[in-house]
Amino acid sequence: MSLSDAADALHVPTRYIQALEADDFTPLPPTVYTRALIREYARLLGINPADVAGFSLPMRVQDRHPIRAAIAPLDRQPFVSWKAISTVAVVTMCTGLFLYLYVQYNSFAQGVEAGQQPAPDPNSRIAVLLTPLPTPTIQPSATAVPTATLPLINGVQVEVRAVERSWVQAWADERPVVAQDVPVGWTQTIAGNNAVRMRVGNAGGLEVSVNGLPQGRLGNPNQALEVAWNRE
Repeated sequence: MSLSDAADALHVPTRYIQALEADDFTPLPPTVYTRALIREYARLLGINPADVAGFSLPMRVQDRHPIRAAIAPLDRQPFVSWKAISTVAVVTMCTGLFLYLYVQYNSFAQGVEAGQQPAPDPNSRIAVLLTPLPTPTIQPSATAVPTATLPLINGVQVEVRAVERSWVQAWADERPVVAQDVPVGWTQTIAGNNAVRMRVGNAGGLEVSVNGLPQGRLGNPNQALEVAWNRE
């Protein structure tokens, strides 16, 4: 049997068999593996492994420090975690987006509220008395339309024209006549035998004529007002 045949049978390099035959232990593996190799080699050659169990092997350098590091040392963790930075960045972006949408929503809501007409104030009233005298006059309160001389006419007749958008509700002799939002250019004549009463949401946006006499604008812009014309 050649040395290569023995090495093939034992599944070891040929140099191990050559080293055993030459008593050269330098290229052999650590002592534990070398003893096992000797026993297997003895069985292959027909020698009782017990006869070589006490075979003494010299101490070698690799036997003095048989323990080797199994893994490489762990890398030091970075001082700042990129995962934490990413989380903070995402939270900051979400917070900024929420604040931006909240501000936009408030601006939109305020714009909608500004465009709505204010509700009429029942506590604000103007009472104008009409008399069947040849030259009747209007007696306004502090916020009434200007005093004017009215021609003699049966009953009360009020012509309304919208120069701005407004909300209008009117009664003739306490009979409902109109209640709606009116656009620019809207006109209507409200006539009653004894009285005409009107509530508006934008007094400065309505021009009125009472019994054919122009009275100008009913009040101030965006002023909620209730006005009544009565015949005595």
